[in-house]
Amino acid sequence: MPKSIEKNLRLGDIRALLQLLKGETVPSSRLSVALADELLAEGILTQISHGRFRTLVLANAEALGVYLAQRYGAQDLEAWMALKSDEAPALRARQVAVAGDSKLRASRTFRGFLVNSYVPIQAMLHDKPFLMSPPLGTAFFIEDFEDFRIPEDVVVVGVENGENFRYIRRQHYLFEGITPLFVSRYPQSSDLRTWLLGIPNRYLHFGDFDLAGIHIFLSEFYAFLGSRAEFFQPADLEQRIKNGNRQLYDKQYAKYHSRPITDARLLPLVQLIHRCGRGYEQEGYIAEDEEWLG
Repeated sequence: MPKSIEKNLRLGDIRALLQLLKGETVPSSRLSVALADELLAEGILTQISHGRFRTLVLANAEALGVYLAQRYGAQDLEAWMALKSDEAPALRARQVAVAGDSKLRASRTFRGFLVNSYVPIQAMLHDKPFLMSPPLGTAFFIEDFEDFRIPEDVVVVGVENGENFRYIRRQHYLFEGITPLFVSRYPQSSDLRTWLLGIPNRYLHFGDFDLAGIHIFLSEFYAFLGSRAEFFQPADLEQRIKNGNRQLYDKQYAKYHSRPITDARLLPLVQLIHRCGRGYEQEGYIAEDEEWLG
């Protein structure tokens, strides 16, 4: 039975997270197991192995801030640590000011997910027409996702990493032949999944081409959407992996090599990754050519 994450952060977790935010590494034992596993799965932390000893490194400070605000209502970790360290009973107003909740419970500040598109898409929001056409350098945040609908021929493309989501126009060449609506699983992947379950559209997952990226797709999307969800594999992926990152593969192997591959369409890709002993990060597909910037 999987370990559940505490509703409130432990004092030890807060201290460890503050160290990570300062650019320090911390032993994996400093974080509660469930919290460490989720932050690793989300790509917020990375893990370095030194034999049997493992240390954690912060990979995405912005994503950690969003995660803490969404799950725990934590806006200021240092203030929250001081509050939890204080032996005297805290005033409820002070608790609200620090943690966003009078009982230090999780408080979801935002519901929803980010969307972006480089082609206009006529959507519906609350049964009213809504033209999706974000200007260059912007994205829309869909909060009332239960009432957000798009045409059935639009392909929802889930973008794993923040840089790829920001520069979708530089990846236009990858998605010729379809009308894509790009979505981000941050800050709350469960909201995105709930929306996807309520619409008939095809879902294409664009993530890192490594064992961890495949695990995210299988556990967060394919397990719920079935064959309607597909892991995106560009035409030149085999060559990219052959020249990919060996350290990325080595770092992930112990944790992910025995995970079951429930989508048979991914077996050739997984075999290729193991055969080459390499992974490839999706940022490599962001074109530098100016023709893709507009």
